Amino acid sequence: MKALRLALLTMLLVSGVLAADLRIAAAANLNQVLPELISSFEKESPDIRTSVTYAASGTLVQQISMGAPYELFLSASSKYVDFLDGRKLVLARQDFARGRLVLYYSKFIRPPPAAVSDLTRADIGRVIIANPLHAPYGSAAISCLQFYHVLDEVRPKLVYATNVSQAAQMSVRGAATAFIALPFAKNPELMRSGGIVMLPDECYPPLIQEAALLRPVEAGREFLAFLASDKARSILERYGYDPP
Repeated sequence: MKALRLALLTMLLVSGVLAADLRIAAAANLNQVLPELISSFEKESPDIRTSVTYAASGTLVQQISMGAPYELFLSASSKYVDFLDGRKLVLARQDFARGRLVLYYSKFIRPPPAAVSDLTRADIGRVIIANPLHAPYGSAAISCLQFYHVLDEVRPKLVYATNVSQAAQMSVRGAATAFIALPFAKNPELMRSGGIVMLPDECYPPLIQEAALLRPVEAGREFLAFLASDKARSILERYGYDPP
């Protein structure tokens, strides 16, 4: 019995040594696709334990700059990785996808908007966007309104969410319109609750999803390699992301 206990203790100690913690700071738009990516990754690397914190990219950059212990940063925009790189906080970086911005509308809005210019209609009240000061999808929404020359008219209707994930949630609960990431629009709850207007790429700057390795850990390098794999690309495309 004593020998069995010793053997079990040894196994626990060894498994604890071999298991690697990979802490990821991820842009909020990735919370639909990242769980499946991580599940696929962990099947290939079962000794790696992965945890994720979701927030607006700008919020995560503030945390990282203040010493938050993340190994990887998955940003919704290259500009935030550029900022960290300029401060010598990035060991390696790579693009892994391109995001798509869409205009979502509640099924209670009749007739449904057919274009961004319809947001000026008197019967369309709130227009929800992620905070453009911290969230790339919010900044992209502002660019899109400017592109169609309706920002001044729509500005009084704007309601700011903390991030693009919250913008999607608020649009469903508030029967409103919102600029959100395409993967949220593919969510069954949102599909039942409304529809979308696809937006042309030229109306907003490219939303390049970029990964940054922040600490010299092998688990982080393995995840970067996985993001470049055909399997990861297939998952990303299924959720509405384009190749970078």
